[in-house]
Amino acid sequence: MEVEFTHDIACVWSALAYVRFQRAAEEHRAGGGELEVVFRPYETEPSSTETPSGHGRLQPAPSARIEQIAQAAAADGLVVNLDRIVPAHTGDAHRLIALAAAHGNAEDMTARLYRAYFSDGLDIGDVNVLRGLASAIGLRWDTGKDGERPHAEPARPARASGPRVPVFRFPDGTVLVGAVSLATLRSELMRVDSPRRRGRRASNRLLAAESVF
Repeated sequence: MEVEFTHDIACVWSALAYVRFQRAAEEHRAGGGELEVVFRPYETEPSSTETPSGHGRLQPAPSARIEQIAQAAAADGLVVNLDRIVPAHTGDAHRLIALAAAHGNAEDMTARLYRAYFSDGLDIGDVNVLRGLASAIGLRWDTGKDGERPHAEPARPARASGPRVPVFRFPDGTVLVGAVSLATLRSELMRVDSPRRRGRRASNRLLAAESVF
């Protein structure tokens, strides 16, 4: 089963969604389920306090809301240090995920990038930071002598007509938007991967379920 995850490393909602999805995916695999995650890049405007606006872009959120999201992330295993975040363009970070995907390490690389940005206060727009993160999992991240970066799918800039992030797309056509709950992710993985569902017509459902606290 293949699940697409459209996200941005600098988006706190994406971070919250991913830490929940990681746990659901781990449980799913432990129960014998098969799962492949395909990461789709979505680059937003650099900001340490972004949430979906409902119009395809991310906008600054009230500090109380961000604190609430940070608390929810901590409950799910991700420490968000708001005072340490270094706003950065994430195009190269997405390219690093693509490089890691070619070596079967995209999920680990993505988790490390989220921790680097939200927990450790690292500048994920800095090539030296990315090189260190890549090296930690045995990858070589180098611009090369000619200054050319490794080839990978570039991040798509946020547009008013585009989807919000994060977005999960399941093989039966189901779409989950926002930092959906762990329970929802668990049940969706089980439902889509269930033998009883195989061979049935795609439901093409759209569930817009933003962060559940």
